Amino acid sequence: MTNNEIIQNILSIPTESRTTEFKRLGSRNESVDKILQSIVAMANTDGGIIILGVDDPQKTTLKGNERLFGIEENIEAYDELGRSVRKIYPPISAVWPPLLLQTDDNKRIAVISIPKATDGFRYVENHVYVRQERGNKILNPQEIIHFAYVKGFSRADKELVEIDLNLL
Repeated sequence: MTNNEIIQNILSIPTESRTTEFKRLGSRNESVDKILQSIVAMANTDGGIIILGVDDPQKTTLKGNERLFGIEENIEAYDELGRSVRKIYPPISAVWPPLLLQTDDNKRIAVISIPKATDGFRYVENHVYVRQERGNKILNPQEIIHFAYVKGFSRADKELVEIDLNLL
């Protein structure tokens, strides 16, 4: 499949979903944080792809190639994202660098492939996220415990551990 065919397939996706998200880097500084949250949320849920440099089809009136802005729209944010993926813990292998696709008008879009985490959940800046149909949800402590049990993690109350009573 050629780059143009892949790009046309991407542009034919009608909406964001649990496993697909479009992000324009634009001039908004919060985009890096939101992308990190989406990477963590997708890893914790079903995995997925994030397409950088393409406007969300449901948030714009632009159609087809007009939705292509490329990572060059804010290359600083793209570079910052590359540095910031290290904040995800435990690390997710093979997330960065993303697949770069060149458009006919020399713009580049990036496709980040996020695998589903099967060995535990991921978090960023001490927050755990899960993916919903169109967006992410931050989990509170009770939801994190429930999420851990649902994922099949062993229960913390089965094993005795020593605790320094001065800490209590």
